[in-house]
Amino acid sequence: MKDVYINKRSESGMTLIECLISISIFFLIISMIPNVYSVWRQGEEKKIIYEEKVLFLLQLQLDFRNSTAYWINTNETILYFSRPSDNATVQYELYEDKVRRRVNRTGHEVFLQHVKRIKWKQTVSGLLITLEGIDGYVYEDYLFHPKFVGEIR
Repeated sequence: MKDVYINKRSESGMTLIECLISISIFFLIISMIPNVYSVWRQGEEKKIIYEEKVLFLLQLQLDFRNSTAYWINTNETILYFSRPSDNATVQYELYEDKVRRRVNRTGHEVFLQHVKRIKWKQTVSGLLITLEGIDGYVYEDYLFHPKFVGEIR
């Protein structure tokens, strides 16, 4: 009697090559995700970010309330504060598309980005701020000055 060998190969498992190919395709897809995400987020980068705006207004309010006097240039584009603690003059102005803070006309502290226009307006009891972003949105905020409430300037 002849020995009969039956060679049955199981087709249900994966070979090493199939496994390596599937892992390679997986890593290729994963490596494309940051590029797709950056393109997707590119439109959001051209507007005023809420957190930056809040920090800008908090810093402005701190300087505003600690000042003894404030004034605005004739174009209503630069805001000046007189700081009594060190006799410094603090100014906020639009520089390119950024709102920057300078002390005694030196420095370049950026507080807000993607700003098209900023306008300061003195009122009886404080300051009206109008920001226009590059995206066209207009933001307005009002700051009260405790020392000048009720005074007509």
